Amino acid sequence: MQYMDSPSQQSATLSKKTQLSRSVYEFTFQLTHPISFTPGQYATFIIDSQTRRQYSFAAPCTNPNEFEIIVDVTPMGPGSKFFLDKKVGDTINVLAPLGTFHLISPTTPVVFIATGTGIVPFRTMIEEYLKSGGKENLTLLWGLRHEEDIFWKDILEGWQKLGKNFNYSIILSKPSSVWQGKIGHVTEHIQEEIQGFETHTFYLCGNRHMISDVKTDLLAHQVPEGQIQTEMF
Repeated sequence: MQYMDSPSQQSATLSKKTQLSRSVYEFTFQLTHPISFTPGQYATFIIDSQTRRQYSFAAPCTNPNEFEIIVDVTPMGPGSKFFLDKKVGDTINVLAPLGTFHLISPTTPVVFIATGTGIVPFRTMIEEYLKSGGKENLTLLWGLRHEEDIFWKDILEGWQKLGKNFNYSIILSKPSSVWQGKIGHVTEHIQEEIQGFETHTFYLCGNRHMISDVKTDLLAHQVPEGQIQTEMF
């Protein structure tokens, strides 16, 4: 079967809408024409004649006529309201696949650092790597605000069972009094989690302040710039 590896615009039909957390939703779309995407890539959704929104593919490309995205509706901007209003059976114009943020064949341990839905492109990267039998150690550091913001916990635990070379930590900045995990901002926990920065490759995805702070710190610790990959949300 011939897949459309180059970006192409087509209509996508919403087949499933699931609320994963207080403000995060998962949307599954069906396509008329198949696509093939690389883990880490994204789709552009045409909201109206003046508005476009980009969302990373949220699950591995196992069915070329279907894809999933994750939407955080907290901002309640045009994109948030657009997707909240969508019902199963509705159609939307989409341009995909796009993007160059992907996992380069690792030759060092890899550290994924995300805030909020910045974890989304990492899901496809990590899952494909573990299922392909990759041997390098993978570490995920994920920063969120509250316990109610956590989603995909079952997937993270499944990855730990799938490969002994995967570990993760969730860091909450505003947890409840019963939270027993790590507290603070993800930037505050990198040094305690990772030994020997310069021997690792880093992938950063999330808010621009986190990415700027972490990249500056990594460069100060002699991590070559080529070992730092970023994607801002």
